Amino acid sequence: MEPMPQGILRPARGTLLVARPHLLDPNFMRTVVLLCDHDDERGTFGFVLNRPSGKGLAEVLRDGSAFEGRDDPVFAGGPVGLDSLAILHREEGIPGSMEILPGVMLGGDVDVLGARFREGSAPGGAPRFVVGYSGWGEGQLAREMTEDTWVVCPAEARWVFDPEPATLWSRVLRSMGGEYRMWALSPADPELN
Repeated sequence: MEPMPQGILRPARGTLLVARPHLLDPNFMRTVVLLCDHDDERGTFGFVLNRPSGKGLAEVLRDGSAFEGRDDPVFAGGPVGLDSLAILHREEGIPGSMEILPGVMLGGDVDVLGARFREGSAPGGAPRFVVGYSGWGEGQLAREMTEDTWVVCPAEARWVFDPEPATLWSRVLRSMGGEYRMWALSPADPELN
């Protein structure tokens, strides 16, 4: 992959991929993807942050789950692994969890997480439950970057746990300033331009 121009971020753990307005793939149109791991040779995975699945946690979990009794919204993290549930949270010290960026952890011991949320001892607020993930094979994301499919920006915990996913794409673009502010105003249907 060609080096990115100075000042432009490269995909990495803890960055966001923001779909450019001309990306019309229904899996990624107007999405904001949190990258959880990236390696040009191994591949990349992350979670779409702004696509509610329309399901609640009670519909997705089996009885006896550590989160039984909760009915948080579940987000569609991407088109891959639709039978897997991931938890993004702010709880430090959970065995097996992985820090994605400061204030954002992925996974870990579900029983310990569930107990913290049942007891009300979770100081970080509600977790984000995600079904499926977004994945790119070796070199695939690098090719998409050269095709100007995505723009990369720093991730922040506030975006990961944002309560208004319907407007997240445009707000992230506006926060980037410059030409990205104009992208945020582009219509979803390119024929309307």
